[in-house]
Amino acid sequence: MVELFTGIQPISGTDTSPAALIEQVRAMDESKAIDRVLVGYSSIWPHNHATVPYLLAQSHKVSPILAHRPGVMSPTAAARYFATLDVLGEGRLALNVVVGGSDKDLLREGDDLPKVDRYRRAIEYLDVVRSAWTHEGPFDHHGEFYDVDAVDLQMRPVQGQVPIFMGGESDEAVDFGARHADLYMLWGEPLSGTKERIDRVRAAAGAYGRDIKFSLSLRLFVGDTDDEAWAEARDVERQILEAQGTNKFLRSSKGDNSVGRQRALALTDEELHDDCFWTGLTKLLGGFANSQALVGSYDRVLDSLASYRELGVDAFLVTTGAEAAWDPKLENFLLKVKKAL
Repeated sequence: MVELFTGIQPISGTDTSPAALIEQVRAMDESKAIDRVLVGYSSIWPHNHATVPYLLAQSHKVSPILAHRPGVMSPTAAARYFATLDVLGEGRLALNVVVGGSDKDLLREGDDLPKVDRYRRAIEYLDVVRSAWTHEGPFDHHGEFYDVDAVDLQMRPVQGQVPIFMGGESDEAVDFGARHADLYMLWGEPLSGTKERIDRVRAAAGAYGRDIKFSLSLRLFVGDTDDEAWAEARDVERQILEAQGTNKFLRSSKGDNSVGRQRALALTDEELHDDCFWTGLTKLLGGFANSQALVGSYDRVLDSLASYRELGVDAFLVTTGAEAAWDPKLENFLLKVKKAL
């Protein structure tokens, strides 16, 4: 059965009340369609190392995907922290390892490594993390970026390891994912581009003797009719257009030099691809990772999701609206998706 993920917006701005976060968490906790919830990472956002434990404590079944940036803590400290959090969350944790596409954002946290070096460091980082979770007895590691001695954790993840999710379009990202990702997270693209990306990553993982799963991130605008769905999509487009020049909606920074962002922006030369793949928000949001959308009637969008599923997509990360957030009104449609796919 296909898995369905969504995203959650952390508390932000001047409103530090946790009430809005609790409301989001409880709505997701009641969902029978959503399997996991991505909690993103930025150097300027509230820290998800704090919000995810709070999310786990406020829910009974929400399974967070905690975005984590190698370099903000040592690999042995990270292994211990995530193992502890996974046990306290009764095995609900997954990690989205984010090497980072914006040099400016990484410099805010004192990380000045060039991107190519960051990927080499990330591979070694996860080598140490996975060893800390699985090694029987103390072990030492002496590598290019990390030196640790006598590592021997007393607490291990519930299932032995915490699932590792990651994504990226550069050659270095693909090699990193081929070595370590349990699930490779793809940005939304038309069918031909998605197939190309799946084939590329699958071949790279196969060279390491590994099998890998894939997720695809899409913003959904659905309705009883195509006209109804497009009315909603155009209204969101209008809201974002009117907010240009503000920080009201999440968008990619101009300093984001990732290959994925460049690839997303290249799609905006045409607004509509395939049957209902829409790039209207992608241009407005500067190539933001979760701005590509499917727009149409329930049946039309379901058919499009089925086509992606046939290519090898195992999970969809779905959001909607101007905020790229979860909306309970998607619940019945997504239950139909789970049943069909």
